[in-house]
Amino acid sequence: MANFSKKDEGKWFYFDASDESVGGVKLRLLPPNEEDRIQKLTVTTKQKPIRGIMVETKTTDEKMKNRLTYDGWIVDWKDVELDGKIMSCTEDNKVTMMEVTDFARFVLESIISLGESNATIEEAKLKNLRNTSNGKKQNPIANDVQKLTKE
Repeated sequence: MANFSKKDEGKWFYFDASDESVGGVKLRLLPPNEEDRIQKLTVTTKQKPIRGIMVETKTTDEKMKNRLTYDGWIVDWKDVELDGKIMSCTEDNKVTMMEVTDFARFVLESIISLGESNATIEEAKLKNLRNTSNGKKQNPIANDVQKLTKE
């Protein structure tokens, strides 16, 4: 059984997967209601007549949209420096760091990775794999899968 939760505290992505002391970023995907909220705050719709036909035009405040999106994606970070200065994880600093190519690339690749995985479904599959059809015996494949998911 898949046990879903509304609470998403994010997942850590470390700059060096083998050494967490190097630092990392805790990220989460935006839930649909948060994406809708950002859309409402950043898109302006206007209608104006052109040759007797009402035409709808949409204008997006890209700067505000990016700011809200970055703030939603980035939950926290550890050991992030910019030009030798330690950066605290604030909304302004998130925007500043997303202007740094290497940091932005790391965050975007991690968000894509997060979007391609589904931790709840994977956990349910693993639970199903652990048991054989009678539910009493450990499935040896589950041990291998569990080891790989922890690495």
